[in-house]
Amino acid sequence: MQLEAPRTGLAGLAFDLGAATHQRGELAALAGDGLLRERVIASVVAKRGELADEPGDSSTRVAVQRLDDGNGSCALVARGELLVVSPIQGPALQLLRRLGYDLLSSAGPILRLRLADAEAAEVASVCQALRALGVTAGPNYVTAAGPIVKGVLGIAAPTTTLMDPGSRPVGDLRGSGVQVAVIDTGIDRSAVEASNGWLAGVEVDDGPTGNRDLLDSVPAPDGFLDDAAGHGTFVAGMVRQLAPACEVIAVKALDSDGVGSEFAAAEALFDLADSEAPPQVVNLSLACLASETVAPIAMRAALEALRERHPDTVIVAAAGNDGSAVPTWPAAHKAVLSIGAAEGRRPTRYSNRGYWVDFSVPADGVVSTYVQGTRVSKTGDRVEHTGAYAAWSGTSFAAPQVAGRIAALMGEGAHAAQAIAMLRREAWPAGEAGRILA
Repeated sequence: MQLEAPRTGLAGLAFDLGAATHQRGELAALAGDGLLRERVIASVVAKRGELADEPGDSSTRVAVQRLDDGNGSCALVARGELLVVSPIQGPALQLLRRLGYDLLSSAGPILRLRLADAEAAEVASVCQALRALGVTAGPNYVTAAGPIVKGVLGIAAPTTTLMDPGSRPVGDLRGSGVQVAVIDTGIDRSAVEASNGWLAGVEVDDGPTGNRDLLDSVPAPDGFLDDAAGHGTFVAGMVRQLAPACEVIAVKALDSDGVGSEFAAAEALFDLADSEAPPQVVNLSLACLASETVAPIAMRAALEALRERHPDTVIVAAAGNDGSAVPTWPAAHKAVLSIGAAEGRRPTRYSNRGYWVDFSVPADGVVSTYVQGTRVSKTGDRVEHTGAYAAWSGTSFAAPQVAGRIAALMGEGAHAAQAIAMLRREAWPAGEAGRILA
């Protein structure tokens, strides 16, 4: 296994070059191989299908269906669910009542409704009818931690590593006084309590709606780590490596298989928007698996609410791993800094790119805090994660590098706009990769 020593500055991280080469190739294959992508989608839909009859109204434990757009592309949506912007009245309300949709929950102006047995195409048809009546409506798109979901079928899964970033440095004040919200799979208690101290002080809530990453829960516990188990723990550790003194707030909007919903992510953002003391930085290493040319309705409303109420909060999001120039949400929203993955002075083969990408950074084989447990590899072998760290690749791990660096600059007294401007000056223009930081 080839290792690279930690470096200073923005890339003050350890990189496992052996993992980088392997994972970069798998992500590129997933981005470019339609048949492989279909296998991954089928796996997610099948596994999530087992949640269809589960009681309750969890916004993350949703059954998943594919929604084909008729042009060869598809989105993934929460089964039977649609989102509308309130208020609903008149013919629109009558339509929903006649069809039998039930109100599950709300966040900001967004109402989440469900008709349990409705197929994705039926939901899309109802949304179209509502829009014709002047109501803003759309499916509840699946939100995921990867091009479809990172780690499915063992593809681009985290690997064990011999690289050790050491312990959290005592007296390093980078990021002091700055809060960073990591909206992801939540946080692992054992990693928080680890002797290396990287995640010390991160609050863990074990309650039914808490932020603890359950690690093995979808569709039910089976003794193995779920596909994206530890994703939020890994991201949080990256932020702390670049801003050791910052306060990390772990927010759970994805399950441990890396799947959630647009509503769950929007709900988390609305909660931050409603806060009297919001975080200075928000990291979103996730993407809506939508086919929209504009931001889906709940995501758009939540981002705009946060920007309007707290304009000094910096929102950072992963550009996505589809190898495409098609805008990804939330990253492509104008309120968000979109971060891609770079290889030298160009985007990696798998990284999304385009006019909407702001920065790109090296993000292959990054080493960060991880969880302990047994993972099943793509060949069916058991991989034991017994250490405190792992190596992982993808734009999910590009975004927290920028989030952590901005937190560090803010800790030195920079305002949001100043911190972003400082990063732009440090970077070099790279066309569709935005500006590259290294």
